[in-house]
Amino acid sequence: MNKDREILLDLIRACRLSIQFCADLDWQTFAQDLKTQSSVLYQIVIIGEAVNRLSSDFIVNNPQIPIRQIKGMRNRVVHEYKEVDLKILWEAMQTSIPELLKELEKIA
Repeated sequence: MNKDREILLDLIRACRLSIQFCADLDWQTFAQDLKTQSSVLYQIVIIGEAVNRLSSDFIVNNPQIPIRQIKGMRNRVVHEYKEVDLKILWEAMQTSIPELLKELEKIA
């Protein structure tokens, strides 16, 4: 298995897990559930780390993957962890992560 393919599978797994963690929650429950928040944040870090390992060829050939935004979210979670806005995280879980998963699955 080539390196990008392995990374792609890591990305898909992290997206699926984060979606699964939030599947039966509404905003209020998520906002009070520290375990789920922590689990989702960890998957965001994994996603960010994984895109950092993708080859430049993969990135150039897949402009539909928002690499810059993913890295930015990862950096925010890691370096500015006290300032993570849970509402933005929740919105990402409702829209951005499922959209990313669809794009990744098309490539896989």
